[in-house]
Amino acid sequence: MDTLCLNPDCAQPINPAAALRCQACGAPLRLNQRYRCTAVLGQGGFGRTYRAVDEGVQPPEICVVKQLWPRQSWPRQSHALGDRSTDAHHERFWLEAEQLATLGHHPQIPRLLEALDTDQGQCLVQEYIPGSSLDQLKLPLGEAQIRRLLSDLLPVLQFVHGHQVIHRDIKPANIIAPPDGRPFMLVDFGAAKTLTADALAKTGTVIGSAGYAAPEQTLGKAVFASDLFSLGLTCLHLLTGLHPFDLYSISADAWVWQPLLPQPISPDLARVLDRMVNRRLKERYSRAQDVIADLRWGRLSRPPTPDSRPPTPDSRLPTPPSPPGKNATASISLALGFRL
Repeated sequence: MDTLCLNPDCAQPINPAAALRCQACGAPLRLNQRYRCTAVLGQGGFGRTYRAVDEGVQPPEICVVKQLWPRQSWPRQSHALGDRSTDAHHERFWLEAEQLATLGHHPQIPRLLEALDTDQGQCLVQEYIPGSSLDQLKLPLGEAQIRRLLSDLLPVLQFVHGHQVIHRDIKPANIIAPPDGRPFMLVDFGAAKTLTADALAKTGTVIGSAGYAAPEQTLGKAVFASDLFSLGLTCLHLLTGLHPFDLYSISADAWVWQPLLPQPISPDLARVLDRMVNRRLKERYSRAQDVIADLRWGRLSRPPTPDSRPPTPDSRLPTPPSPPGKNATASISLALGFRL
């Protein structure tokens, strides 16, 4: 099993399993002297996700390393030169890592084992979830499977939103079906954002996956309802076998998906999905619990009034912790019952 170099600029990242340093660029191959990356699971504009082996425990355990690439490959020395923008970037990383550690207490969210700030970027080490992501399944799925998916994931979103976090990247690739029949797992919180009172009034980073992101999210204004939109589009994709790009009619300015179903679904589920993917924020569900209620009773609750607003976070947010020391390689134990 090869060992992969984590240097994003390395021209030859594949190395023998026993190598300690990259044969091409000389970078160390064991993250924090214990995690050895063996395969790339995914890659985006902000970083890369690896399957890894934790060799710091016996027997070694499989885990996942989410590497956030250094901003413009800035050297770590810029931190010591008083670069305030870099300081803020690292402080946000630690605060978000703390939040992910809390979310990892939910049984359907991978546990955060460790967060690392290194020369090769900021890295999150998470529990490995065996199984297939929904983009690997044979499509289309049936109504019973979609109802099970919603039944499993809506309470997860209720939990996540209750901690003032928006996932911002819900799609089939980020939902895992464990092989033993356990509930679906929601993974990859690398794009997640903590929603504060100030954040509601500001335009943030435009992030998300093309086709699944809600209109307001593409403008940097993601709210809790944005995740419900993405989950709804994920359901349409799984029901039809078609990407959301193929389900939207520009001429009708509407989603046209029911005629493309291999078999019809019940009217109550269709109404719920239509409201989840409504492009008008005021006409969409704003809370996961409202979707749960409508699915349970087979009816559609009263739509929001024109004056309604998405839920705002509790103003009594906890005081953020102080960032850890600024060493060349810093680690956080996130001591919430996790091993080191």
